[in-house]
Amino acid sequence: MYTKEQLRRLLIPLMFEQVLTALMGSVDTIMVTNIGSAAISAVSLVDSLNILIINIFAAMATGGAIICAQYLGSNQKDKANQALKQLIFSVTLISILITIPCILFRRPLLSLIFGSVEKKRDGQFIKLSFHHRPILSLYRSI
Repeated sequence: MYTKEQLRRLLIPLMFEQVLTALMGSVDTIMVTNIGSAAISAVSLVDSLNILIINIFAAMATGGAIICAQYLGSNQKDKANQALKQLIFSVTLISILITIPCILFRRPLLSLIFGSVEKKRDGQFIKLSFHHRPILSLYRSI
């Protein structure tokens, strides 16, 4: 079906992407180490949510790519285009529906998930972190 070289060319970018995703939390933490321990805890709390959401949209993008590939493999370009349009629409809509409540209810959300948290820094970081979520999720799906 596929040669080892073809699989390797597919696997290397996927592994690189996963390493970058995993390093994202570490780099965020390193950047705020000079500010103090409250900032470090805020970044750590919100990064776990970010990684969860990134993986959800990566799974959606993978599923959409599989469906489009099946249509393209059976020479049904119209259905592949329709599936891609549906993927883009659904990813955009879901990311907006996730982003708006997370920004509006960021402090109660963090308190619900993690218990008592310092409200000032955690709420600001989650607000900044979720502003780019629709664009990032759309990028991951294309």
